[in-house]
Amino acid sequence: MKFSIDHYAINVTDLQRSVDYYQSVFGIKEIYNGTQLDHIKWFRLGDQQELHIISVEELNLQIPKGVHLALTTANLSIFINHLNALDIPYYDWPGKKGAVSIRPDTIEQIYIQDPDGYWIEINDGEKRFK
Repeated sequence: MKFSIDHYAINVTDLQRSVDYYQSVFGIKEIYNGTQLDHIKWFRLGDQQELHIISVEELNLQIPKGVHLALTTANLSIFINHLNALDIPYYDWPGKKGAVSIRPDTIEQIYIQDPDGYWIEINDGEKRFK
């Protein structure tokens, strides 16, 4: 059997705030929402993957950084400049603000948190495929 990631779904307390955040930070495009429910938005994430953002009335998250969505890019420094322009803080794995971690496999990574507290890793692992 072979598997690949289809989608990542998150619950949020303010749908528009989260939509605005993910679109401004990652430039993702909204796609057809198969549920056709107003409190759910679907976005293209990568070539075939999707992000589903689902509005809920109440959310009490306490998610450790080890539980995160990891995204890869070919140029982490350009993305860091983009975060700085948006005034969005980023952290290395130990938690130092404005720092970059280097994994044992030499991939550089940073972590950000969305408005509801979800951790997102952004790394330059895409360079492995160039």
